[in-house]
Amino acid sequence: MAEIRARWLAFYSERVEPVSKELFSYVERMIIGTLIVSAGAHVSSNEPAIVLFGYLRHGLVGRGVELFGVILLILNFLDGFYKLSKLDWHVAYQVVLSFFYFALSIRLIQLILAFRGE
Repeated sequence: MAEIRARWLAFYSERVEPVSKELFSYVERMIIGTLIVSAGAHVSSNEPAIVLFGYLRHGLVGRGVELFGVILLILNFLDGFYKLSKLDWHVAYQVVLSFFYFALSIRLIQLILAFRGE
């Protein structure tokens, strides 16, 4: 029984744990990027109650925040695509995963904007 447990722990530490850590950190970065984009969209769509920097227009600041979030999402996508390209998987699978990334990012932005509570 101890041998089975030792083999399972070795398999888990070599295969499962690195993949799950990478996947959760990737999803976490994607959620942070979509939160930043949706925050910028919220600021630029209506006049917030908080005065941001006094002299800057809210639309300008909102667009800048959106641009920063989009840059983060693109960098996260490129990082994931680079790591995916190092694997020996079919190109069609990589294209499908890229499509799902964009669809999930857009859907997360829509969901966060829907929950902002007006």
